Amino acid sequence: MNKLNVIKIGGSTISEWNKSLNQIKEIINLGESIVLVHGGGKTISDWSSRLGIRPEFVKGLRKTDPETLEIACAILSGLVNTKLVTMLESIGVNSVGFSGVSGKLLISEPKHKDLGLVGKILDVNSRIIISLIKDNFVPVISPLGYNDHSLNIETDGILNINADEVAAEIAKKIKASKIIYQTDVDGILDQNGRIIPNMTLNQSKEILNSGIISGGMIPKLQSCIEAIDGGVDHGHIINADNDSLIKIFKKNKIGTHLTK
Repeated sequence: MNKLNVIKIGGSTISEWNKSLNQIKEIINLGESIVLVHGGGKTISDWSSRLGIRPEFVKGLRKTDPETLEIACAILSGLVNTKLVTMLESIGVNSVGFSGVSGKLLISEPKHKDLGLVGKILDVNSRIIISLIKDNFVPVISPLGYNDHSLNIETDGILNINADEVAAEIAKKIKASKIIYQTDVDGILDQNGRIIPNMTLNQSKEILNSGIISGGMIPKLQSCIEAIDGGVDHGHIINADNDSLIKIFKKNKIGTHLTK
């Protein structure tokens, strides 16, 4: 089997998907295998606002009440996942879309009471992913989890999980070569606003604890650290607004590169 790579594509980068997905096709043609994990936070926030629900965040993570969870399910496993699969298929990339609930892919439990219906991953059923890759499909995964500790399947059987964490846990479980986080900035920035091109695991932990980074970059760096700590060889945090994906696989230096 080809080398396995996990790419987390942001829901906030929908306008850039065409460029990213064409690069994914090119990467597959280079002999690499891809698992695609997507978010959808901006779209969830937009729809929540339309319905009069104000998004709340705790340390960069979305607080999820029952109403917000319904919107998250509709957006993540409906709109975003289906659009991604459709776009991949239209350019000749065989793909299968599903959530972490399917086949108990992401077995989870509530993360913290302050976050509501937000999940922490306990285990990943990687057989589903490996089986699809062996059949030359790209798995396209939305970040919803199966609550293994549910008291009432109708009210808390599904949990919303941060997509950065989903990508990291999957990457660890399938022993991925690379984990790549696409975002809307050029990488991790130092206190002077300059890109940090390379970081070791220890340097990454120091940066995370320094208070230099904030907001949604916190779970990205934290998840990337956990992936590297869990055996993934390379972590990359890059801007989606260029040809950065294919450049990584052609060994060009771009964004922030994390190694052990």
